[in-house]
Amino acid sequence: MQNSIIKFLAFLLIIISVYFLWTYLGSWSLFIFWFLCGLIDVLRHKTLTKKVIKQYFTGKGILTWFLSPINLFTDLISPKNLHVYQIEDMPTDLQSEILEVKNLFDKNISNITQRFENADSSRTMLFYKWYDKNLDNQIPEFNRNFKYIKTIGVSLFKEKTSTSRHFGPLRISFRMLYNFNKAQNPGSYIEADGTINAWKDKSLFIFDDTLIHQSFSKEDNVRYCAFIDIIRPSYAYPVMSFLLMIVSFFMIRVRGIFYKNWQMI
Repeated sequence: MQNSIIKFLAFLLIIISVYFLWTYLGSWSLFIFWFLCGLIDVLRHKTLTKKVIKQYFTGKGILTWFLSPINLFTDLISPKNLHVYQIEDMPTDLQSEILEVKNLFDKNISNITQRFENADSSRTMLFYKWYDKNLDNQIPEFNRNFKYIKTIGVSLFKEKTSTSRHFGPLRISFRMLYNFNKAQNPGSYIEADGTINAWKDKSLFIFDDTLIHQSFSKEDNVRYCAFIDIIRPSYAYPVMSFLLMIVSFFMIRVRGIFYKNWQMI
């Protein structure tokens, strides 16, 4: 509770400051507001360096910076952000959805991997659901209306393929990754703001993807990774769901921008 009050007062202070700055600086005060929101946002990093700050404001974090006021608002109406989560940290009904989808991936491994037989790119992706819009119906169970799970996809990493370090855009949702073909060696892992998860040791990983992160596949084996977005647990689910609905209207139209380096099925 105390943490929420501090976050609210800090955000309120920024808004009041911008109001008074508007009197003297006009529209420039909006830039100051956005810069302060971005600064608060990027300072959350445990691995903060000049390079991370530069990437946030001038590189792959620009969209995250642009959306930082929305992301900070979601912090106000949500419990403390743990950055990395266990299933047990989630509400009971969300845990049930996570386990249901996880079991569906285990049950349909052959069906899913067959879809990638002709993939010739080092990184290929298939979406069953994108921000609640159903895109592929070959596994009907993925198309049902989940309360929390809003994106379901699969990414294929060919041998020795990694991503660049990048930021996710939105904190309305958290990212859940599940390596359902079970990596056997330690060379495949994800690093999220200093936390390293080796897929050999733990096949499921839930985290705040607005923090800088990078996936590595250094093995001589292909890796299949379930790619799932869940609405962030909050004190106001209807508000979070409404925000996601508004944002999804735009996100559906710009999906290609986020995955321009991936081949789509």
